[in-house]
Amino acid sequence: MTPSDRPETVTLWVVPEGGAAPSRQIVLSIRWLHRMALLGAVAAAAVLLSLFIGFGALPRAVAYGPLEAENLELRARLLELESKLDTVDRELRRLRLYEEQLNAIDQQDLPGFGPVESPLSEGIIEPEWFSEGYPGTDTGQPALEGAATAEVDLPVVSRLEAANDRADAILRQIRLAEIELGQVVETAESFRARAGAIPSAWPLDGVLTSGFGWRRSPFTRRWKFHFGIDVSAPVGTIIRAPAAGVVVTAEYHSGYGRLLEIDHGYEVVTRYAHNARLLVGVGESVRLGQPISTVGMTGATTGPHLHYEIYVEGQPVDPLEHLD
Repeated sequence: MTPSDRPETVTLWVVPEGGAAPSRQIVLSIRWLHRMALLGAVAAAAVLLSLFIGFGALPRAVAYGPLEAENLELRARLLELESKLDTVDRELRRLRLYEEQLNAIDQQDLPGFGPVESPLSEGIIEPEWFSEGYPGTDTGQPALEGAATAEVDLPVVSRLEAANDRADAILRQIRLAEIELGQVVETAESFRARAGAIPSAWPLDGVLTSGFGWRRSPFTRRWKFHFGIDVSAPVGTIIRAPAAGVVVTAEYHSGYGRLLEIDHGYEVVTRYAHNARLLVGVGESVRLGQPISTVGMTGATTGPHLHYEIYVEGQPVDPLEHLD
């Protein structure tokens, strides 16, 4: 059969069963049938190729599941670590405020002050994996060269857990240091306030006749401790408050004569003895330079003078160490 003898169409007759309906004739082109067959073959090949690619990628898809879960866990732990580092930064700023307070205090005149010891001075607690020689430290081991090395030495999640533990340890030590620094600042402020409360002004103009310390008693000639200083001045000379305070004692005492005591706060009390007159009474507030009494010879005395004492926390101190 030559090409010219080949049929160009195919005729299909559709005859309903039983002849209930008229038959139909369907004419199909041979070229169209060829095209449909070719398209079917291409579609089948595409389906087979898709199945092959899908089955080939299935193991990798299964492996991506744990990686995605690990990435989500890493993200959560990174956010937690960032939050802790922010807390560390805030705590360090608080410590710097304490440092500024200490720098503002002149520590030269405060006893016992020097470098502050705190838990931070003992060093930061290292995680176990770090102290055992984590690559990149000064243990002599080589630094990390890639992700593969990190995965072999320590999983990333474990490293983040160790970093979180270290941040927790740092926070605990910072908070301990904050407590200690707060106590140091409070103590230093107390010392400074107390030092400022000790009067430095002379209560009157006169002549210093006896100092603080051991001396022979002018009455018994025995050695006796003198708890203040004596300032000689004419009877009636005005005695002025060397600092602001509140009168706590205004009475007659057999040895001190007419006695006056002023509380200046911070456990600082001044005492004035042998007065001729008391110009203020108990409970009265006095200001710096206010007249409070006059020089006299009351009590056990050999001449007109002021016996002046300063007490800090109930202990006598040498007034000459504080007077200008």
